[in-house]
Amino acid sequence: MTGKWTRWLSLGVLVALVTLFRARLCGLLGCDTEVIRISAPTNGASVTSPLIVTGWGRATQHNQLTIEVRDSSNTVVGTSTAAVTAALGQPGPFSGTVAFAAGASGSPGHVQVFDSSPATGAITHLASVLIRFA
Repeated sequence: MTGKWTRWLSLGVLVALVTLFRARLCGLLGCDTEVIRISAPTNGASVTSPLIVTGWGRATQHNQLTIEVRDSSNTVVGTSTAAVTAALGQPGPFSGTVAFAAGASGSPGHVQVFDSSPATGAITHLASVLIRFA
């Protein structure tokens, strides 16, 4: 039991530290505002497959964002796309459904939604929320 909670806490601490570091760095250097925000599922939500992921974002290629569900070891257990409902390159609401192979009941994971560069394939924007597999 403690192993599960230790992984959950470690993942949460890592996300918080990355967020804090980015905020500090952007305060010094000036960064673009993040262009992807996840509305559902909410942070800490208990989820089942298939999962509907919604939010607000902007995609640079074909108005498609990528959705990934990852388990506590950061292994991708499900992937899909979400369509942004807006003119190409403009921000708007997105929604997508992703089926996944769930981890053990109660185990932690995370959902990430990201956009990638059409030229290099590198991730250009990413949003993530912590989840728990039901």
